[in-house]
Amino acid sequence: MEQVKEYKIIDWAYYRMFSDKTFKCVDSASDFLLSKFEDEELQDIFIVDINTRCYDNGYWSSSN
Repeated sequence: MEQVKEYKIIDWAYYRMFSDKTFKCVDSASDFLLSKFEDEELQDIFIVDINTRCYDNGYWSSSN
């Protein structure tokens, strides 16, 4: 059985944005971002695999 991939949104410094949101596909994450930001603001925001390590509360974590 194929495992469903999930995605999250991070900023340029690998801080997770919208910690309460995960997305089943890149397109839905992209649509969400387009509803929240102007095009110019999106250059420093990235959609990454849910397992990408992020920096939070002073340390690197794989659980955020």
